[in-house]
Amino acid sequence: MEVPVSGDSGLGVLLPEDISLEIDKWRRVYDPHHEMIPPHITVTYPPFVPQKEWPLVQLALVKCLRAFRPFNITLEELETFAGSPYVLWLKPEDGGNLSRIHVALAERFSNYVFALPFDYVPHLTVGFFNSREALSQAQEVISSGMKPLHFQVDELVYMVLGDNGIWRIRDRLPLGEPTTSVQQKDVYD
Repeated sequence: MEVPVSGDSGLGVLLPEDISLEIDKWRRVYDPHHEMIPPHITVTYPPFVPQKEWPLVQLALVKCLRAFRPFNITLEELETFAGSPYVLWLKPEDGGNLSRIHVALAERFSNYVFALPFDYVPHLTVGFFNSREALSQAQEVISSGMKPLHFQVDELVYMVLGDNGIWRIRDRLPLGEPTTSVQQKDVYD
């Protein structure tokens, strides 16, 4: 996986504001990138659909996502990725929905969802650490004050990395069948 560059895009799940605020308490301490992107769960890694091709792909993507109903996520279990740096993350308990969406998108949009050198693991990054000791300390601090966080996912967001290094939401893509024509209009405009 390459380091994203200006103009790269991806699909993800954003969290409700109250849960984002809770997680950002930790991210401000442990994640040097916390100001560049809000707390999120990546569904497709950059590079995804280039902005200039987005209008051509957007409708097909919305149709694909209609097959997935909104679902609930609970965040309460901390996990780690070993490496340089070490990564501390929250595991989304979602009944496998995020993985199923990722697989469907990889199959349907193989020109844009590239094979990863590792299995797709849905996660919400909390922080990066240069040593196992620092990782363990943060894990202990967060675990001692953490309560389960619950929210519903009813959309994915298409985000683009700006020239300033900050990710911005370009579009919101609903899961499931549209309930009103207003929702359809909002998505396709």
